[in-house]
Amino acid sequence: MSVGVEGKDFTFSLVKDVEEWNALEPEVEKLYSSLANPNPYFSPEWLSCWRKWFAPESKPRIAIVRGRRGELASCWPFVERGGILGARILWPFVYDEANYFDPLGDFSKPDLGEFLCRNLQALLGEFHFIWLPLLRKSFWDDHLEPVVESTRDPVISRIPRETCFAELSKFSSFDDYVSSNLGSKSRKTLRYNRRRLEGLGSLKFESFADSDAMSSFLPTSCIVEVNSWKSKQVAGLYSIRGKRAFFFELLPLLAEKGRATASCMRVDDVPVAWELGLLWGDNYGLHNVAYDDEWKEHSPGRQLLVHNLSSCHASGLTVDFLPGNLGYKRKFSTCESPVHELYWFSRSFRGFLARRLILMNMKARRRIRASASADNRANRGIREAFGEN
Repeated sequence: MSVGVEGKDFTFSLVKDVEEWNALEPEVEKLYSSLANPNPYFSPEWLSCWRKWFAPESKPRIAIVRGRRGELASCWPFVERGGILGARILWPFVYDEANYFDPLGDFSKPDLGEFLCRNLQALLGEFHFIWLPLLRKSFWDDHLEPVVESTRDPVISRIPRETCFAELSKFSSFDDYVSSNLGSKSRKTLRYNRRRLEGLGSLKFESFADSDAMSSFLPTSCIVEVNSWKSKQVAGLYSIRGKRAFFFELLPLLAEKGRATASCMRVDDVPVAWELGLLWGDNYGLHNVAYDDEWKEHSPGRQLLVHNLSSCHASGLTVDFLPGNLGYKRKFSTCESPVHELYWFSRSFRGFLARRLILMNMKARRRIRASASADNRANRGIREAFGEN
């Protein structure tokens, strides 16, 4: 364990030992359960399962802050990775799944956020850069950005995405929400597709909110995923090797604590669409939705989403669509909020080199996206010129 600077009210340390990680789990549970709006991807279930399945050969690190009585006040999990020329990088934990990466803690406590961020910055003496993607606006604005600006370290800072929210409690009825967010044509299409589905068989919506129900349902979710376009694009929840076993262990554990729920839409007994929602505080986070491609003309994913939005309205939940610039998220949202990304570099040759390489990679990716966009526009123009659909 490497210890940072002690303050009047807090002590900072970076936990590296596996046994110390294990010993922290009850404290992380206590801290997580006490927070009104925690990062759902840093719950003890996510941390322990991801460590088991994807971090056994990496170097897990967790930055923690303790209060004067020794209680856990904040934690921020990472893994250590290597870079070129022996560079050491502090990389985000659950980096292949999480949609948020801000730390756990009650940052309404005076000086806690600043203390954590300043001691994280001090780790740039040990690491050559720290990557902090997808930080929610409140933590960035109130705690991290002021520290970054005051230290004047080399950084790359940007807003890569936005998060869309549906604040359903603002509407007296679900119909008012739908009328406010969807145009008459969209509402008509939804009703038309619903009637078509009902004409094809018995339409049924199911939810799986406890551990046993979740475990029993997960094999069915695999059927929908395999038949989804996501499977062909290697973008499904289980597409990457090892992910199915990971989620089959994780999701029942989350459901047992009331931190996840799954839903499914069937026509007769055929599973057509499924959705995975994460639960924290008064929020429902849309982590995954997939549908069988054979039913796509009936918009099954959207039909299930509308059903779940109605349930969230009845339960007084805010729907967090999670970061991603997708059209349907904007259509169903009532407000948006930016998420921030920070690359924080040490003042060293390796830090300077890492910054230059990352900037070059970003520039190359922008050119590729611009070229792909231009190609799509050209192809669309050709199809229209020749009257092709």
